[in-house]
Amino acid sequence: MVSPEAWESARQQMLVKEKALTRARDALAAERRRMPWMVVDKAYEFEGPEGKVSLVDLFEGRRQLIVYRAFFEPGCSAGPSTPAAAARWAPIRLAT
Repeated sequence: MVSPEAWESARQQMLVKEKALTRARDALAAERRRMPWMVVDKAYEFEGPEGKVSLVDLFEGRRQLIVYRAFFEPGCSAGPSTPAAAARWAPIRLAT
């Protein structure tokens, strides 16, 4: 056990480290956003509700596509409960 003053001193020291970590994480995220985009020129095919579609067709004229990934355990037949729980964003540029 420590005194309130000792606890406050330790908390202030931890706060300095937490702020440094936040700034480092923000800088890394900004660097990741500046990474070059990759041209996707492989002819991917996906099974859609109405049959096979290409990667470009999945966008349906939109600039971005949200990709959901779900891993099912044996015996599990339902995906994530909310779209936000499964969303993965990836900046890609399509070769059209």
